[in-house]
Amino acid sequence: MVQDKKDVLLLFDALRDPRDMAQMIHLAIAAGVKIELSGNSISPNHPKVINIVDSWILGFKKSPNLSMIENKGDYFLRVEELKKKGYAVLGTSSNFGENIYKSDISKGKHAIVFGTETSGLSREKASVLDGVIKVPMKSPAKFFTICVVAPVILFEALRQKKLI
Repeated sequence: MVQDKKDVLLLFDALRDPRDMAQMIHLAIAAGVKIELSGNSISPNHPKVINIVDSWILGFKKSPNLSMIENKGDYFLRVEELKKKGYAVLGTSSNFGENIYKSDISKGKHAIVFGTETSGLSREKASVLDGVIKVPMKSPAKFFTICVVAPVILFEALRQKKLI
């Protein structure tokens, strides 16, 4: 089976910070992937978000293309829909899960789920997923911010699928 960037998507649950949203839009543009939102996320069209992206991608504000991002509403319903579409749905956590570098995500379609900026992915939300992955870190670090961990995990998934 030939892999395609449509075989990888990122789902953010309750992404509320304008800078984080802007960075995820920038990441989606740079990597050529789709991102989805669930829960109470800030609008990608929010003026703060657009201004931040424009500071990184000159001219973005004049004609913002946000076709790579979509709000899907309810988290649990979206996870169920993704599974029906043949996606393996993997959550991310700094506290539990399989090391991303030891996980085999080279084949098939994967939706990678990121929890809220403040509390991460709850165990309840993780319980409906096919698995949980994490980026290893040394103590005393306890977590990575969404803006650090999302690109690491995305580009590792694309690398394993030979899409970069």
